Amino acid sequence: MAVLPHCPLHNHPMKISPRIPKLLIHRFPANRQRPALQLAGALLAALLSSLAAAQGLKPSPAIVAPAPAASSAAAATPTVHPLVGTWSWTLPGKTCAETWQYRADGRRLGTSGEEVTQADYQVSAAATTAGFYPLTETVTNSNGKRDCSGDLHADGDESVVRFIQFSPKKDQFIVCKAASLEACFGPLRRVPD
Repeated sequence: MAVLPHCPLHNHPMKISPRIPKLLIHRFPANRQRPALQLAGALLAALLSSLAAAQGLKPSPAIVAPAPAASSAAAATPTVHPLVGTWSWTLPGKTCAETWQYRADGRRLGTSGEEVTQADYQVSAAATTAGFYPLTETVTNSNGKRDCSGDLHADGDESVVRFIQFSPKKDQFIVCKAASLEACFGPLRRVPD
């Protein structure tokens, strides 16, 4: 009786291919899932759950990702959008600075010249194929003073949609009127915590 080689990872016999005798085929025991398949299933479940949540739907228990193992708890920590944090920009040739603080709860605090505003914001979780994140902001509170550009922003003013694009290191971004580089300002730079 021939002795079959054992898998070095799982310590079980490997099967010899009948077509090519020297080719060994890795065979998983029936009681074990393939690790790559298990990971792909978990990622698919997480993606479907995220998509359902983004659309305001409650995901079916059948597609909810399994609870992470203790060893992968750190990897399961939710990622924070790169916009969250404090950003600053000074108009070229002026000393007037703008500072925006984007919070994880969807609120923004801003100072620009004498103006102080609070706003609600929504930003896309992923960039478009052109690398822009659509950002919608609605001013909810303003002190009624002029910003660095001389503009006034009233409370409850209508929503403004802008498109932001981050630098590769995500430590700077530009703000554009459309998803193109034709009408933009910046870059705003991340203020260290």
